[in-house]
Amino acid sequence: MISHRMRSTRLAALTVLLVAGCATGGGSPNDIKPRANLTAADFYPLVPGWKWAYDVEKDGVNILATYAVAERTGDVAVVLAGDQRLTYAITPEGIAQKDGGMLGDYVIKNPVSAGAEWPVEGGRAHLASVTADFKLDSGERYLGCIVVEVTRTDPVRVTRTTFAPDLGPVLLEMQVQDGTKFTTVTRARLRAVTRPGDATP
Repeated sequence: MISHRMRSTRLAALTVLLVAGCATGGGSPNDIKPRANLTAADFYPLVPGWKWAYDVEKDGVNILATYAVAERTGDVAVVLAGDQRLTYAITPEGIAQKDGGMLGDYVIKNPVSAGAEWPVEGGRAHLASVTADFKLDSGERYLGCIVVEVTRTDPVRVTRTTFAPDLGPVLLEMQVQDGTKFTTVTRARLRAVTRPGDATP
């Protein structure tokens, strides 16, 4: 059973993490096409040296959030998100959150195919798209992005996270039910990324 503390920490981290959106248009020299037979680990590269910076709008406040893979031991990776340490397990079934020796919710499950579904605490996740696009401010446009949509109760909320192949989480939108409608409480977009071997900006 996942503790309330773990659930609250994971929810907070997720909301600051990363709006399912698609760029449109024809082909371009800057288009980056996905490789064949990608797995969950290809959409969230958890190897030391990866760093992501996000422009986040949460409850009307704009902030900059940074994430960095601090360590990787076997199939366990630790990501620093501000003063939080987020632990993930990279397994043949996909990438899951981890707390101590316990596996939590899967962030992405294998096989990566449109319409796939899996349970999460208090709800369900499903792969809403495998054909989304994302364009970095530097101009590169990633094709074949996936959109993971997670619906939970208590409160009723929907989180859509877009993962770009060989790049990681790039967009997020969280909506919370407010009466008969949903209100967006968090949006985040990848501003910059540092890959292993890159010079630190």
